[in-house]
Amino acid sequence: MAFIELDGIVKVFGNNTVVKHLSLSVEKGEFISLLGGSGCGKTTTLRMIAGFEHPDEGSIHVAGRNVAGLAPNKRKLGMVFQNYALFPNMNVRRNIAFGLKIAGKDKAETERRVDEMLEVIGMAEFGPRYPHQLSGGQQQRVALARALAIEPSALLLDEPLSALDAKIRLRLRDDIRSIQRRLGITTIYVTHDQEEALSISDKVAVMREGVIEQIGTPFEIYNHPATPYVSSFIGTLNVLPAKIVDAAAGILEIAGQVIKSGKPLDPTAGSDLAVTVRPEAFFLQGDASESNSLSGKVANVKFLGSVVRLVVNIGGVDVSADSFNAPRLTIPALGDEVKLHFSPDACVPLPVKAKADMVAALEEGAAETRKG
Repeated sequence: MAFIELDGIVKVFGNNTVVKHLSLSVEKGEFISLLGGSGCGKTTTLRMIAGFEHPDEGSIHVAGRNVAGLAPNKRKLGMVFQNYALFPNMNVRRNIAFGLKIAGKDKAETERRVDEMLEVIGMAEFGPRYPHQLSGGQQQRVALARALAIEPSALLLDEPLSALDAKIRLRLRDDIRSIQRRLGITTIYVTHDQEEALSISDKVAVMREGVIEQIGTPFEIYNHPATPYVSSFIGTLNVLPAKIVDAAAGILEIAGQVIKSGKPLDPTAGSDLAVTVRPEAFFLQGDASESNSLSGKVANVKFLGSVVRLVVNIGGVDVSADSFNAPRLTIPALGDEVKLHFSPDACVPLPVKAKADMVAALEEGAAETRKG
């Protein structure tokens, strides 16, 4: 049995089943993110592990112990909330010490542990301050220290960085991962931010409508999505309408231009397909004999720091193509005709019936990005 084991978890609120027979295994010392759009059930799942909600079906084991029916303070789990939940009438030291006092630790041990946690979060000199005297990032560090002070068997974090600005989020997420690795603590992290989940996790579980669509390493989730929904929700994806020309040979047609797929085509799926290509799979120069190419007009140019994104209109569909920024990079002008090259292996054909899932994922991803 894994260190944390969820088996067939179900949670119903009124007429709405928000978690549907969900199973998840988390190994000791592993960092797993639950990733998904609003309402997918990720926070409810975390709250059931913590004991703030109770499953209507299924079991939850932590360190081999069935925690069903145990109160949150009996599960020996550390929880970090989105809104910090610090006590405004207590200074930093007393906030961190709170759980230790509840657990009946003596004064000397409590003081030693508080000092240790202040060092871990890099805030040794902030002990006398009160929450209102701290920045959002500092408050979240204190919340993390309070959760870790009781030496929990696992750490649970519910969108802990969503209220912070982008620059602080980047620094603090790296700090959280560094602390987790140093302590070797098993961690489950809830987020709607794809980049956050991919950058700090050992594994990512992509959730949708109360179920896990796919779980795997960040590399697997991004490069080998198991479902149309995951392929569209993770990262940026171009979706182009296509028609089968020769299924056996993998030949397709997009906007009157013939390309080849690196994957076999299903001749029984009908002639219409949706073809997906990641923006980074396109390049402006290539050997036509070894790669696919699609011609179109430059509709927009976006500077994204280290990346320059061309938006190219191909047969009425805007396609994003990314290039690494460089001083000598030649950028086409608006309206220029360009040819985008890409490998047959970068072209993933999917049945048209899968397009609804992809559109839903793209819309959810855009909405969560705006929210974050």
